[in-house]
Amino acid sequence: MLMSGVVVIATACGSDDGGSSGPETATAGSAITSVSTRPVTTEPTSDAPVGKNGGTTPGGAPGPVAPGQPQEPGPLPDKSTVLIQTLTVQGVAIPYVPVNLRLYQPCDPASRDLPEGTPEVRRWDGLTDANGQTGFLVPVGCYRFGMEAPLGTNPVPEGLHTLFVEQEGQIVYGRLRFQDPAPDPVCASQTILHDLGEGPPYTTTLATVSECDGFWAVIVWDMPGDSQRIVHRGYDFGWRNYVYFPHDVCWSQAKADGVPANLEKYFLKC
Repeated sequence: MLMSGVVVIATACGSDDGGSSGPETATAGSAITSVSTRPVTTEPTSDAPVGKNGGTTPGGAPGPVAPGQPQEPGPLPDKSTVLIQTLTVQGVAIPYVPVNLRLYQPCDPASRDLPEGTPEVRRWDGLTDANGQTGFLVPVGCYRFGMEAPLGTNPVPEGLHTLFVEQEGQIVYGRLRFQDPAPDPVCASQTILHDLGEGPPYTTTLATVSECDGFWAVIVWDMPGDSQRIVHRGYDFGWRNYVYFPHDVCWSQAKADGVPANLEKYFLKC
C-alpha cells in the first residue's frame, strides 16, 4: 500500500543556479545503495540487435537508415540520481523501509505533469539504510515512487508521490513521511530484524521493542507461543540474540555479560 507524503527537491550537478545539494536530512556524500531494477511487461524484451541510434532491427543486423526515414531514439542513459528518504514529519529517520521508483513514458518531465494512464515502463526496488535514505541511478523522465511501510509504523497519508528528472546529472529528492513520534532508528523493530537476518513469519508479524537503550533491548512478536528475546548490540556489530524465552540464565551471569540493571527482572535469581 503506497501511503505517505513527499517533498521533491531537484538540483542540477554543475549548474550555475547555486542550488542546494539537498535537504538537511540528506547524508552528505552518501553512496548509491545496491538496488534492483527491472523493466515492466510493457517494455520490449526482444533480443533483437541494437541499431546505430539505439533502436532495434527485428530479425537481423541493423542496416543503413534511408534518407528522410524517422530514426527511433535510443534509451536515455542512467546519469541522474533520485534519492528517496524515509523520515518522520520532524525529520527523524525511519530505517530499512522497502521503497520503489517507477518510470512512466511517454512523458515530458519539463511539463511537471504525469498524465493519468501513462504506462509504466521500468521499475527500481531498494531498501533505505540506517539513515533512512537510498539512491537510484536513473534516466531523465517522469516518475512515481512509494514504499511498503513496516508493520507498526504510521505513514502520513499524502497521496501519490511524483517527481521529475529534467536534466542528465540532476539530483532529485523524494520524501516518504511518517507521523511522530518514532523510536530512535537504532531501536526500531525493523533495524533489529534487519540485523538479526530474520525472515517470515518474523518479518510479517508485528514486533514490539521495549527497554531499549541502544545496546540492549527486549523484542517480542505478536504470534502464538513465547517469541520474546533479549538482544544485544555492540559498537562494532549489529543486533544479536542474547537469550530466547524461556531461558535458565542466572542474573549473576547476565550482569557479568554487561546486561543493564533494568533488565534484571528477566533473569533467574541464582
